[in-house]
Amino acid sequence: MTTGEEGFLNPYTFIPAFPRDTLPEPFLDAAPPPRDRLRAGCLTGGIAVTLTVETPLLLLDTTRALPPSTEEKDHLVYPVRLRDGRPHLPATTVKGMLRAAYEAATNSRFGVFDAYDTPFGFRRGAEYALGMVPVYVAGEGVLVRLQSALFEMYDKKSGENLYPDGDLHAPRHMERLRAVISKTKNGEKVIDFAPADSTVALVAERGEKVVTGIAYITGPNIEGKKYERFLYRTPGEKSSPLPLAREWKALVEDWDLLIQNYRDAHADEDLLQRRTPDGQPAGPGERIGEGPGQLAWSPHLHDENHMRLGRSAICYARLVDGGVDRLYPVLIPRDLYPVAPSTLLGEDLAPAPRYECLSPADRVFGWVAPKGSGVRPSAYRGRLRVGPVTCDDVAADAVARFEGDGLPLAILSRPKPQQGRFYLAESRQRPQRPVRDGTPKEELYAEGRGLRGRKVYWHHAGLDAGKHWNVAGPEDPAQAPAGDRHREYTRSWRSPGDSGELTRDRRRYKTVPDAEQRDTQNRSINGWVRPGTVFRFTVEVRDLDEHELGALAWLLSLPEGHFHRLGLGRPLGFGSVRLAVDPDGTQLHTGAEYAAYYRTLTGDLPATDGAKVLEKARQVFEEKVASSPALSTIRDAMLTVSRGDPALPVHYPRTRPNGLLPGAPTPPDPRGRNFEWFTANEQDDKSPKIRTKRSLPGLEGTPSPLRIYPQKAPSEPPRRKGGTKR
Repeated sequence: MTTGEEGFLNPYTFIPAFPRDTLPEPFLDAAPPPRDRLRAGCLTGGIAVTLTVETPLLLLDTTRALPPSTEEKDHLVYPVRLRDGRPHLPATTVKGMLRAAYEAATNSRFGVFDAYDTPFGFRRGAEYALGMVPVYVAGEGVLVRLQSALFEMYDKKSGENLYPDGDLHAPRHMERLRAVISKTKNGEKVIDFAPADSTVALVAERGEKVVTGIAYITGPNIEGKKYERFLYRTPGEKSSPLPLAREWKALVEDWDLLIQNYRDAHADEDLLQRRTPDGQPAGPGERIGEGPGQLAWSPHLHDENHMRLGRSAICYARLVDGGVDRLYPVLIPRDLYPVAPSTLLGEDLAPAPRYECLSPADRVFGWVAPKGSGVRPSAYRGRLRVGPVTCDDVAADAVARFEGDGLPLAILSRPKPQQGRFYLAESRQRPQRPVRDGTPKEELYAEGRGLRGRKVYWHHAGLDAGKHWNVAGPEDPAQAPAGDRHREYTRSWRSPGDSGELTRDRRRYKTVPDAEQRDTQNRSINGWVRPGTVFRFTVEVRDLDEHELGALAWLLSLPEGHFHRLGLGRPLGFGSVRLAVDPDGTQLHTGAEYAAYYRTLTGDLPATDGAKVLEKARQVFEEKVASSPALSTIRDAMLTVSRGDPALPVHYPRTRPNGLLPGAPTPPDPRGRNFEWFTANEQDDKSPKIRTKRSLPGLEGTPSPLRIYPQKAPSEPPRRKGGTKR
């Protein structure tokens, strides 16, 4: 495969959630029916369902997890959950799967929605620094502009400090210095310096100047960083403070929100509990290696003096029309979007605020008032129950086991809603349309946009099941493809180094034989439920009208080759299951039939064909769906995802290593550098073959899939540093 040709599906996508005011009447908000009687034309009874496992199902017993024999810290190995010698699938798990699908199919309100009430942060590009100037906070609302000169302090390749150098020590943050400044094509640069109270004479040659200022030190916090900053005021310059484009209080509030966003992006253990390669405690400002988490952390993440915007602080000001509009702790900063994600979800899709406005899923599956709302009634018991789930086979037949410390799973990525290109729609009215490719990053979370909808996971179609789910053999199962697909579910063996070296045949990454990776980022399993295993359960329904029952019937009878997703590890391909109604165990009767039965207190309920009743209800639902553009779009999207695309592999975004053999599928990086794809996606690539700033494709029509980007070429070796003048 050549650059730009290798497509893939991201493990998750979104079923669009449309504004609900245009839906057919049965799908609008309403108070639920009373529970004291059955309505004459509504249906009550039980639906027998079989669930057949298509791809291995992870049913893990979290109460019996144990550390591996090699005692990796905080890593656990999970056995399969069993009851009475058979795999145990909790009824609540099945009900949760059905509710999520029912919410989507009926375009109901979200049952649960993470608030995200504060704006997300994002990294500004280098060009943003052109409008920034360093400032000194002389008092409340008094900002004095400073001049800036580059101060060479680190070896670009290793990140090591160039000092002490002779009798010069490494400047400390906020240390007062005298310095010789020279103009270069890249701006001013320090070519010699001494402590401000030193008696050392500094010599300025033609075109140079000697000034007094402050060392602004943030540490080796960027790969390839060479320079710190020296900040000073030009002698004789007027000391008039900069005008403020906004009130000082607003500037401080924005600063505090930004600093909190910086801190929230990192766990305390990542900042304060690191260790050097030889096991010694490492300070947050210390570089201990290469790559994320190994560089020094910027001081505004861990130093209280850098977090506060008080008197004597130094920071960077963004100027708009000559006035200070924002303040930042660094020159190329994070920033906050203008709106919080929660404001982009319409009120008609938010969890139901009170009893009188329940959506179809709330009325069928139940509802609890939002925490702290104080409304009455505060809950409604649903009219659907999933009975006990039983497995046809004993564990010896149904469970594939992995001996010893089990099979280490691949790392599951955490949700990243701050990736607006994947989570946002162009507008609330058209959630099926993602943000346009090429939209600048700073314009993503903005007024007028909407959220894509409900997250769902692709069925992994087109796998060679006999090979794909077999990890036996002498090769690294994650690096050796099964056909043209990699086993995305298992973690690669450890890389022999940090360079990402390829094997001699250039078809995969080189890894250390049998060096399985187990750490805090992943988990291991002792087994899974085999494909072909059958579970059975009954869905008991009470007083559902034909539209309510019809939506359930549609979900229980998806077309052949379409699958629901259940259990853990769904992004990795686990948990595709097929549901089917068992006609022999299905009985449904109307409220009128129950009323007649209870009046006599003798005899039996009339014999009915439950499967036909269910089929009729499904047809009623499908007719309503066909009459609604929103529901039709949702139906098509659900079918697309549940069917999968056999022509495309499903995996998290990654980059293609340099030198990989043309035509070979890109393997997962054993170093776990998925972030490189997202970094590349934000770059402006001038190659006509590569499109960047891609959004997660929508599900309408035949969308262009995401593409694997080539890895960034290795940087050139650093130039040798010149000596200082003395």
